[in-house]
Parts: sequence; C-alpha cells; structure tokens
Amino acid sequence: MNSEIFDPIENAVQQFFGLSYLFPYQRLVITNIFEAARIFHIPFTMPDISLLFDDTFESDNSNNAGRHIVILPTGAGKSLCFQLPALVLKGATLIIYPILSLMADQERRLKERGFDPVILRGGQTIEERMMFFEKVRSGKSRFIIATPEVLLNERLLNILKTLNIIHFVVDEAHCVSEWGESFRPKYREISTIIEAAQAPLLTAFTATASEQVLEKIEQYIFANCGSRKIIANPDRPNIYYSAQGCIVPNVAVRDILIKAQKPAIVFCSSRFGTEQLARYLRDDLSRNEIYFYHAGLQREEKTAIEQWFFNSEHGILVTTCAYGMGVDKPNVRTVIHRDCPPSVEAYVQESGRAGRDGLASQAILLFGPHYSSHIQRVYNAYGKIRMRRLFNYAYNISQCRRAMLLDLLKYDSALLSVPDTGCCDVCDNTAQAALREEFVVHAFIKKNSARYTMFEAAQILAQQKTLNISVKDAFTILNYLVRKGALQRMSIPLWKNRLIAKKR
Repeated sequence: MNSEIFDPIENAVQQFFGLSYLFPYQRLVITNIFEAARIFHIPFTMPDISLLFDDTFESDNSNNAGRHIVILPTGAGKSLCFQLPALVLKGATLIIYPILSLMADQERRLKERGFDPVILRGGQTIEERMMFFEKVRSGKSRFIIATPEVLLNERLLNILKTLNIIHFVVDEAHCVSEWGESFRPKYREISTIIEAAQAPLLTAFTATASEQVLEKIEQYIFANCGSRKIIANPDRPNIYYSAQGCIVPNVAVRDILIKAQKPAIVFCSSRFGTEQLARYLRDDLSRNEIYFYHAGLQREEKTAIEQWFFNSEHGILVTTCAYGMGVDKPNVRTVIHRDCPPSVEAYVQESGRAGRDGLASQAILLFGPHYSSHIQRVYNAYGKIRMRRLFNYAYNISQCRRAMLLDLLKYDSALLSVPDTGCCDVCDNTAQAALREEFVVHAFIKKNSARYTMFEAAQILAQQKTLNISVKDAFTILNYLVRKGALQRMSIPLWKNRLIAKKR
C-alpha cells in the first residue's frame, strides 16, 4: 500500500468492521477519543494510530481531555464511535444502556462481527459473573454491557475497580433527564458507577439534547466538572415529517397503516395501549404480522419479537419506548406516534427509527383531545413545559416541521438541509389544523339538522364507508364535538336532544 495515502484509522475500520470509510463526524469523535487516550498514556493495540498524535497535543489540549458529550443524529453510527476505540485501545470499555432491548441489539451486532461482549443483567449467578469478569481481565472480552440498576450494588462496584476499564460510555445519555428524574432514579446515581470504574475516558452519546438536557447530562454524568461537546446537525433530510389531528387515534393509526410503507413502528405511551391497539389492528386489518412490545413482557417474548421484527419486511410493531433507542433495524419506513412523547428530544429519537438506511421514510405525530390525558400524567412543571413544546409543534401549520424541530432543540435552523421534495406536510401545503373526523361529521349533522339524536347519528355514521368506524367511535366523536361546541343538542321539547351544527 502506498504509504502516502495509508490511513491507520480507516485501516482499523476495514479490519474490524469491513467498512471502507467513516462518516466525518464519526472520525471526529474517534479522533478525539484517541487523542485523549494518548494524553492518559493508554496503550494502542495498533501503534500506527498512536503515531497520528504528536506530543504537543498534551500540553495544549489537556483541559477536559477524555470527557466528551457526543450528539449525533440517529443513523450516524454512534456505536462505531466507541466500538472502534474499544478494539484499538488496551483495556475494557463499559457501556451503560437504558433498556434491555438495546443491550440485546448491541450484543447481537458485536457477536455477528466476531466479538465476545460481557452482558450483565439480572438473574445471573455469582459463578456466571466471575466467569465474565475473568474474560475481561484476560482481554478475551473488550466490552462490558449493563444498565445502571444492575451495577449499583457494592459487590459489583468493587469488582469494577479491578477490570482495567479505560472507557466509560453512557449511550442514550438523554435518559438521565428523561427518566432519571421520574421512573428511573438510579440514573441519578450513575456518577457512583463512574467513580468506581475509574476510567480515564468518559463519553456520553445521544442523538438529541436541548440546553436543559445537556445541563442534566453535565450534572449527573460529568458532576458539573466540564466536558467537550461534539454536536452534529440532527436534521434527517430523508424523513418526511407530518402531524395529523384526530378524535379517535386508533382509527387514525389504522387508516394511516393501510397506505403506509412497511415495516412500521407505532409508539404508544402505555403497556395497555400497545396491547389494545395491536389487537385492534390485527382484527381490523386482518394481518398477522402485527405484534406489541413493552417492558412487561418476559425476556423470551421480547427476544422473539425483536428477532421477528428485525427480519420482517412488512411487519408492524406497536410499542412503548421500551423498544427503539439505538436498535439497528435500518429499513423502517414509517413511524407513527399514536400518543405524544414526553419531549421534543424523545420525539426526534423515536421518529428517527425511520430510515436509518438513508432511504425515504415518514414520521407522523397524531394530536387531538387525547393530549389532555398525557399532560395530566406529568407531575412536575418542567416536564409539562417540555411536553407542551411538542404540542405546539403538532398544532403549528405555519412553519416547516423540520425547521421547528431544530429550533426547539436550539440548533440553527439555517443548517437545515431541505430536500427537493418530501420535506413535511407544511411545506407541501397539506397540513391541517382540524381534526380528521371533524369536517365529515359536522357536514353530516349540518345536512341533517335537528333530525337525529346522538345515539341515532352514531348508528348511521357507523354505517358510512367514508369514516369506517364503530358505533362506539362515532359516539366518541359526536360527544367530543358537542363538548367543543361544534355541535349542540336542542332543548326545544319537540326536537329535544336532536343535534344541530354550529357555524364553523
């Protein structure tokens, strides 16, 4: 090979992963990690790479060396940014993940490449874990994968000190804010694990983080001692963003999926909601390739569904946030949010499951009266503010949706890479502020003014092919429009309880 064009980093990528190149931001992150490793005198298994960094770097750039917050958009290859250093640097890399499905996905990918990660999870015996730790000490395994909860016991914390951990990685680091202050309090104790591991390199990865989330990452992971930040543009030009108002969200999901490209993911906010919607879709669409997924399933059930969906070309997965973050299924074409996520960061993360292969995909956020129940489940003021920002995104039909997302994340929307076609429903002039059922039902009552009671109108509407809804759904729509004031029950005795339409 010509020495003038020999690139030791790309040579390592080719050797370990069979890839011929790195994305620019991947190289930037990896280079920063290697530079910090040189400062801390961490040996390289490939000496050619260490020669890329001269000794002058140490004196000029040692402030916060080894401490990085990396924000790369979904599909930009964050995992490679810590996998390659783990294989090139002598020592172990400890990776903290928020959910078991993500751990399983990372384990699968590493094993497919011939690596032997150590996975720490509940239910393992002491003998199993001692065997795992010996694999790390011997160098047979470079990767330790775990959740915060499993490591936060005195025995494991003491063992971490003996494993020569040189790189501590927190993937999906936004979870310290999203979850650490609500239902995953162990995330607020992650600094205890970091202190025990004594790793000179500490990197927090996420796809999205607002200024407020960055503050929480600094607080809980970096103990407010500072870090270097590598922040890429989170814009995803291959995703078409839209929002659709509805009164009966399950019906709206069904109608979208009839035409939408598959595979598809539908996010719901509750376990019960995922099960209910999946069964409804199976019955109404007469499709077998529809499953639900949430944290309440047994490990065997989760594994079977993960493997099914990963290999499926036409499947529909109805899930909570328990599935999704970082799971590398590249060909998801459609992501629908039946329910509103807790924040803009969560929405960008989850909608970013679409189109990881770079091909055209779509992300659809449903909005409507069901949002009121979402905000009621948020108990702190900060959480309500974050959710309302996403409400505003959904209802706003005057600004490009992709530009809105960047603005809400405090990124410069001037960096927006606007595709020639397929940007968003606002840019295409197809966005609607009205709820999808509202016009049809209002027009029906207006045409049949004072003719039907609510029960009678629901029976007739359920028979119309235009809406294709049940009597229960029709009653829900009518009841909402009455509460809203778009329809009114008459009080005149001869026409008592018959419906009339108010002027729009």
